Amino acid sequence: MVFGKKKKKPAEETQAGADGAALPPLEIKTIGIGKDEAQGLMIACRQLPGYPVAIILLANAVSSRADRILIDYSAQGAIARYRIDGVWETLPPMDRPTGDAALVVYKKALGLNPAERKQKQDAKFATNFAGTDWVVSFTSAGVQAGERVLFQIDTKKPTLKTLDDLGMREAMQTTFKGMLNATKGIVLISGPAGQGLPTTWRVSLEAADKFVRDFVSLEYKADPDPEIINVTQNFFDPAVGDGPDTIFEKMLLKQPDVLVMPSLISSYIAERTIDQITKHDKHAITRIVAGDTIDAVIQLLSTYRSEAKDIVKYLSGVLNQRLLRRLCDKCKQPFQPNPQLLQKLGIPAGRVQKLFQPTIPPPPEQRVDAKGNQIEIEICKKCNGRGYYGRMAIFELLTVDDTMRQAILKLAGNPDELRKFAKQRGHLGFQEEGVLACALGLTSLQEVQKMLSGK
Repeated sequence: MVFGKKKKKPAEETQAGADGAALPPLEIKTIGIGKDEAQGLMIACRQLPGYPVAIILLANAVSSRADRILIDYSAQGAIARYRIDGVWETLPPMDRPTGDAALVVYKKALGLNPAERKQKQDAKFATNFAGTDWVVSFTSAGVQAGERVLFQIDTKKPTLKTLDDLGMREAMQTTFKGMLNATKGIVLISGPAGQGLPTTWRVSLEAADKFVRDFVSLEYKADPDPEIINVTQNFFDPAVGDGPDTIFEKMLLKQPDVLVMPSLISSYIAERTIDQITKHDKHAITRIVAGDTIDAVIQLLSTYRSEAKDIVKYLSGVLNQRLLRRLCDKCKQPFQPNPQLLQKLGIPAGRVQKLFQPTIPPPPEQRVDAKGNQIEIEICKKCNGRGYYGRMAIFELLTVDDTMRQAILKLAGNPDELRKFAKQRGHLGFQEEGVLACALGLTSLQEVQKMLSGK
């Protein structure tokens, strides 16, 4: 069993390195190799000099809410970074022997070759720490400067389960769920690369009513989506002759109500999907990587030019999202915006009495008085002085009615004009949604500006 369910006794909640010093209660439980072999590897790893550094580096990352660890090796040493709330934080540098010793532990524990520093190696392991089960993906590969190692840290069970968890405001949730639960049409879910699109896709499907209709998906076997309750997965695998077109036709024999398409994949499938909507009142949900809702529509139409008019005919809504940091609710500070700032943000005078900003303490070298004496500054214990705690998504939702469909067909070659038309009809873009999030005290103007600039 990969994850233990029994709570350890207090006396067992610590482990020691080779020098007897207490270490965090974190163990590497390799996925994909036998239990006896994994135990033997870990027993050997505990005797290695790099074991304490390897365990402390992982434990501190989890304790700090990091979802990535990046270690870059060069001739000079090793630099480790944690990604916390989407921002990389650099740790104090390690000398090369210390960094190498820790890497030997990781590779040996995972059944990899510690001597291989050029070819790509990857593995997964599980651990339980801070009362949570985690799955960690490990990848190492040679780069021009030396070697790069990446850890991707995820909870075993998703922590973001609802649209509310993602940060979608209630009124938008109601509209979006109406689109998902419609009986005939196409819903397009989109987002920039690296901005949480897979999570939004999963949560959106979880939010749909799947108990009265049959949802079926068509997915690439080598890159499947996580399993979702009441969504029947169908996999194509060209390597064994199971092409997507063939599997799609077999999928239709089950007479599903909703076609879940992580990608329309081919013109044939796009055409057949339109045919199912037209003749059999089916509903389709698909996704695409795009910068905003208008970009998503244009990309979809340009990819499937032959089916573009029919896609527009049945397109009912387009969702897009970007990620930004949430203000720490324990230490965020209110401030009264001046009229010039409100005017710049497009907020009518008197509408918003206060906005919020992060409380970020000065760096240690600046925490001194006029005489140079050190000053003790209280650091927020929740966010550890970062000013932010966790991330949220800002969404824009484009409702596509007959008037919007005509505009799409007319202005598809001019995205800016199409955005202007949508705004004139009341569509709220990322700037308006971001300002609203600021007014609600969820995030800061700095984060919204960074989101809009794409940084």
